Amino acid sequence: MTVRRLSTVLAALLALAAPALAEQGDTEVGFRALWVAGSATGDRELGDTGSSPTLSSGPGLEIGWVAWPLDWLTVELAAGASALPLETTGGSLGSLDLGTVWAFPLSAVAQYRPPLYGPFDPYVGIGLAYTLNLLDESDAAAAAFTDIELTDELGLVVEAGVAYHLDVRWSATLDLRYVGWETTGRFTSADGSVDESALGLDPWVVGLGFRYRF
Repeated sequence: MTVRRLSTVLAALLALAAPALAEQGDTEVGFRALWVAGSATGDRELGDTGSSPTLSSGPGLEIGWVAWPLDWLTVELAAGASALPLETTGGSLGSLDLGTVWAFPLSAVAQYRPPLYGPFDPYVGIGLAYTLNLLDESDAAAAAFTDIELTDELGLVVEAGVAYHLDVRWSATLDLRYVGWETTGRFTSADGSVDESALGLDPWVVGLGFRYRF
Protein backbone atom coordinates (compact mmCIF):
# COMPACT_ATOMS: atom_id res chain seq x y z
CA MET A 1 0.00 0.00 0.00
CA THR A 2 1.46 3.34 -0.97
CA VAL A 3 1.88 6.23 1.43
CA ARG A 4 -0.83 8.16 -0.43
CA ARG A 5 -3.35 5.32 -0.06
CA LEU A 6 -2.46 4.88 3.58
CA SER A 7 -2.98 8.56 4.29
CA THR A 8 -6.33 8.44 2.48
CA VAL A 9 -7.49 5.51 4.63
CA LEU A 10 -6.35 7.24 7.83
CA ALA A 11 -8.13 10.44 6.83
CA ALA A 12 -11.36 8.52 6.19
CA LEU A 13 -11.16 6.81 9.59
CA LEU A 14 -10.57 10.12 11.34
CA ALA A 15 -13.52 11.62 9.53
CA LEU A 16 -15.73 8.83 10.88
CA ALA A 17 -14.35 9.15 14.38
CA ALA A 18 -14.53 12.93 14.68
CA PRO A 19 -18.33 13.29 15.09
CA ALA A 20 -18.28 10.97 18.12
CA LEU A 21 -15.64 12.88 20.06
CA ALA A 22 -17.86 14.57 22.61
CA GLU A 23 -16.02 16.45 25.32
CA GLN A 24 -16.50 17.55 28.88
CA GLY A 25 -18.71 20.64 28.93
CA ASP A 26 -20.78 19.74 25.84
CA THR A 27 -24.57 19.89 25.99
CA GLU A 28 -27.27 18.34 23.81
CA VAL A 29 -31.00 18.80 23.35
CA GLY A 30 -33.26 16.29 21.65
CA PHE A 31 -36.57 14.55 21.33
CA ARG A 32 -37.80 10.96 21.17
CA ALA A 33 -40.86 9.16 19.87
CA LEU A 34 -41.82 6.52 22.45
CA TRP A 35 -43.70 3.28 22.67
CA VAL A 36 -44.66 2.37 26.24
CA ALA A 37 -44.99 -1.42 26.22
CA GLY A 38 -46.73 -3.02 29.17
CA SER A 39 -50.06 -3.89 30.72
CA ALA A 40 -51.33 -4.00 34.29
CA THR A 41 -54.50 -5.25 35.95
CA GLY A 42 -55.59 -3.77 39.27
CA ASP A 43 -54.93 -5.75 42.43
CA ARG A 44 -58.55 -5.30 43.60
CA GLU A 45 -61.93 -5.64 41.95
CA LEU A 46 -64.25 -2.65 41.71
CA GLY A 47 -67.03 -3.08 44.26
CA ASP A 48 -69.14 -6.20 43.74
CA THR A 49 -68.92 -6.00 39.92
CA GLY A 50 -66.18 -8.63 39.62
CA SER A 51 -64.42 -6.25 37.18
CA SER A 52 -60.86 -4.93 37.49
CA PRO A 53 -59.20 -1.87 35.92
CA THR A 54 -56.57 -2.57 33.25
CA LEU A 55 -53.91 -0.21 31.87
CA SER A 56 -52.41 -0.96 28.42
CA SER A 57 -49.57 0.06 26.06
CA GLY A 58 -49.53 3.32 24.14
CA PRO A 59 -47.43 5.92 22.28
CA GLY A 60 -45.63 8.95 23.64
CA LEU A 61 -43.16 11.79 23.04
CA GLU A 62 -40.24 13.08 25.10
CA ILE A 63 -37.89 16.07 25.09
CA GLY A 64 -34.56 16.02 26.89
CA TRP A 65 -31.39 17.91 27.79
CA VAL A 66 -28.02 16.15 28.15
CA ALA A 67 -24.95 17.54 29.92
CA TRP A 68 -21.41 16.09 29.78
CA PRO A 69 -19.80 16.74 33.21
CA LEU A 70 -17.07 14.24 32.22
CA ASP A 71 -15.99 12.75 28.90
CA TRP A 72 -17.38 9.35 29.92
CA LEU A 73 -20.38 10.50 32.00
CA THR A 74 -23.56 12.29 30.93
CA VAL A 75 -26.65 13.39 32.83
CA GLU A 76 -29.99 13.52 31.03
CA LEU A 77 -33.04 15.43 32.23
CA ALA A 78 -36.21 14.62 30.28
CA ALA A 79 -39.93 15.31 30.26
CA GLY A 80 -42.38 13.10 28.38
CA ALA A 81 -46.04 12.51 27.69
CA SER A 82 -47.73 9.18 26.90
CA ALA A 83 -51.34 8.23 26.19
CA LEU A 84 -52.39 4.87 27.67
CA PRO A 85 -55.89 3.35 27.51
CA LEU A 86 -57.66 2.44 30.77
CA GLU A 87 -60.57 0.01 30.78
CA THR A 88 -62.22 -2.68 32.87
CA THR A 89 -61.93 -6.40 32.26
CA GLY A 90 -64.20 -9.26 33.33
CA GLY A 91 -67.22 -9.17 35.60
CA SER A 92 -70.46 -7.34 35.01
CA LEU A 93 -68.81 -4.25 33.51
CA GLY A 94 -67.04 -6.21 30.78
CA SER A 95 -64.65 -4.14 28.62
CA LEU A 96 -65.76 -0.68 29.72
CA ASP A 97 -63.70 2.20 28.33
CA LEU A 98 -62.65 4.34 31.30
CA GLY A 99 -60.69 6.85 29.23
CA THR A 100 -57.06 7.70 28.45
CA VAL A 101 -54.35 8.01 31.08
CA TRP A 102 -51.99 10.86 30.21
CA ALA A 103 -48.70 10.03 31.91
CA PHE A 104 -46.09 12.77 32.24
CA PRO A 105 -42.76 11.31 33.44
CA LEU A 106 -40.02 13.68 34.64
CA SER A 107 -36.73 11.78 34.72
CA ALA A 108 -33.10 12.30 35.71
CA VAL A 109 -30.67 9.62 34.50
CA ALA A 110 -26.88 9.29 34.84
CA GLN A 111 -25.34 7.61 31.78
CA TYR A 112 -21.99 5.87 31.42
CA ARG A 113 -20.44 6.14 27.96
CA PRO A 114 -17.49 3.86 27.13
CA PRO A 115 -14.57 5.79 25.57
CA LEU A 116 -15.03 4.43 22.05
CA TYR A 117 -14.31 6.11 18.72
CA GLY A 118 -16.43 6.14 15.61
CA PRO A 119 -19.97 7.17 14.74
CA PHE A 120 -21.56 4.82 17.32
CA ASP A 121 -21.82 6.03 20.92
CA PRO A 122 -23.35 3.37 23.25
CA TYR A 123 -24.46 4.13 26.79
CA VAL A 124 -26.10 2.61 29.85
CA GLY A 125 -27.85 4.56 32.57
CA ILE A 126 -29.70 4.53 35.86
CA GLY A 127 -31.88 7.15 37.50
CA LEU A 128 -35.32 8.12 38.77
CA ALA A 129 -38.60 9.17 37.16
CA TYR A 130 -41.52 10.95 38.81
CA THR A 131 -44.70 10.32 36.81
CA LEU A 132 -47.73 12.60 36.89
CA ASN A 133 -50.90 10.70 35.92
CA LEU A 134 -54.02 12.42 34.63
CA LEU A 135 -57.14 10.69 33.32
CA ASP A 136 -59.19 12.00 30.40
CA GLU A 137 -62.41 10.14 31.25
CA SER A 138 -64.61 8.70 28.53
CA ASP A 139 -68.39 9.03 28.33
CA ALA A 140 -68.70 5.34 29.16
CA ALA A 141 -66.94 5.86 32.49
CA ALA A 142 -69.62 8.30 33.65
CA ALA A 143 -72.18 5.50 33.50
CA ALA A 144 -70.35 3.55 36.22
CA PHE A 145 -68.19 6.08 38.10
CA THR A 146 -68.67 9.71 39.04
CA ASP A 147 -64.93 10.26 39.59
CA ILE A 148 -61.64 8.48 38.90
CA GLU A 149 -58.33 9.71 40.34
CA LEU A 150 -54.80 8.34 39.86
CA THR A 151 -51.82 8.85 42.16
CA ASP A 152 -48.45 10.20 41.03
CA GLU A 153 -45.44 7.97 41.71
CA LEU A 154 -41.62 7.91 41.87
CA GLY A 155 -39.81 4.96 40.28
CA LEU A 156 -36.43 3.59 39.19
CA VAL A 157 -35.21 3.93 35.59
CA VAL A 158 -32.65 1.57 33.98
CA GLU A 159 -31.69 2.06 30.33
CA ALA A 160 -29.37 1.02 27.50
CA GLY A 161 -29.03 2.79 24.19
CA VAL A 162 -26.85 3.98 21.35
CA ALA A 163 -26.39 7.26 19.52
CA TYR A 164 -25.27 7.33 15.89
CA HIS A 165 -23.53 10.58 14.98
CA LEU A 166 -24.76 11.91 11.65
CA ASP A 167 -22.30 14.84 11.75
CA VAL A 168 -20.55 16.96 14.39
CA ARG A 169 -23.90 18.36 15.63
CA TRP A 170 -26.70 15.88 14.92
CA SER A 171 -27.11 12.30 16.13
CA ALA A 172 -29.88 9.69 15.97
CA THR A 173 -30.67 7.72 19.14
CA LEU A 174 -32.25 4.37 19.93
CA ASP A 175 -32.74 3.21 23.50
CA LEU A 176 -34.65 0.84 25.74
CA ARG A 177 -35.76 1.80 29.25
CA TYR A 178 -37.29 -0.13 32.10
CA VAL A 179 -39.37 2.16 34.31
CA GLY A 180 -40.60 1.21 37.77
CA TRP A 181 -44.00 2.83 37.42
CA GLU A 182 -47.05 2.18 39.60
CA THR A 183 -50.23 4.14 40.24
CA THR A 184 -53.24 3.63 42.48
CA GLY A 185 -56.67 4.38 41.09
CA ARG A 186 -59.44 5.75 43.30
CA PHE A 187 -62.84 4.92 41.76
CA THR A 188 -65.97 6.65 43.08
CA SER A 189 -69.23 4.95 42.08
CA ALA A 190 -72.59 6.64 41.55
CA ASP A 191 -73.78 5.41 44.97
CA GLY A 192 -70.84 7.16 46.65
CA SER A 193 -68.78 4.06 47.41
CA VAL A 194 -65.03 4.31 46.80
CA ASP A 195 -62.70 1.52 45.65
CA GLU A 196 -58.93 1.67 45.33
CA SER A 197 -56.92 -0.56 43.01
CA ALA A 198 -53.13 -0.51 42.44
CA LEU A 199 -51.79 -0.81 38.89
CA GLY A 200 -48.12 -1.80 38.56
CA LEU A 201 -47.40 -1.13 34.89
CA ASP A 202 -43.55 -1.21 35.09
CA PRO A 203 -43.24 -0.82 31.31
CA TRP A 204 -40.43 -1.25 28.82
CA VAL A 205 -40.13 2.02 26.91
CA VAL A 206 -38.60 2.05 23.42
CA GLY A 207 -37.36 5.45 22.26
CA LEU A 208 -36.24 6.64 18.82
CA GLY A 209 -35.15 10.22 18.30
CA PHE A 210 -32.58 12.88 17.42
CA ARG A 211 -30.21 15.11 19.38
CA TYR A 212 -28.42 18.35 18.59
CA ARG A 213 -25.07 19.12 20.23
CA PHE A 214 -23.99 22.65 21.16
